[in-house]
Amino acid sequence: MKKIGIYGGSFDPVHKGHVNLANCALSELSLEKVIIMPSYIQPFKRDNRFTAPSDRVNMLKLSFDNPKIEISTYEIDKEDISYTFDTMSYLKGQYGDSELVFIVGTDSYLGIEGWYKGLDLLQNFSFAVATRPGYEADLEEKAKYYSDEYDTVTYILHNTVLAVSSSEIRKNVADGKNISELVNEKVEEYIRIEGLYRN
Repeated sequence: MKKIGIYGGSFDPVHKGHVNLANCALSELSLEKVIIMPSYIQPFKRDNRFTAPSDRVNMLKLSFDNPKIEISTYEIDKEDISYTFDTMSYLKGQYGDSELVFIVGTDSYLGIEGWYKGLDLLQNFSFAVATRPGYEADLEEKAKYYSDEYDTVTYILHNTVLAVSSSEIRKNVADGKNISELVNEKVEEYIRIEGLYRN
């Protein structure tokens, strides 16, 4: 069965850690493709102010040049809160013959049972989890628990861990600091030209 990776998030902005993780999942799991799914509003961040969807999508397009990685505006086009289960169910209707693998960080993975329809997610979809140093034992334990309890398939990735976050990048830009080590040069130029994150 073909496997398709789904990688969601606000990507505000996309950084080298995001790119590394998508490429790692694509390679390690021999995925048919990875669909990058920028959110309109994330349930856990609904009080935050996001950069315009068009800017976030443009930066994603500048970051990925692999033909097996595509950017989807499905959640943005809905203009509503982005629930992972709803998006994955929609994609299941589009790719019913493929195994859908949701790419996620360790922190999020450990708490999936508390998500909107989290149990349904665990019972119906697979997960690829990014490595986080110091959490290996917790991750292995949770993957076994999900497997025993919900028959969930979990793939643990061996991604290169980069000390970078979107919030750090936004703060660095606002403080006039260099971000060339955190994002690719095209994204850095886009942020500068468009005047993003300056206040």
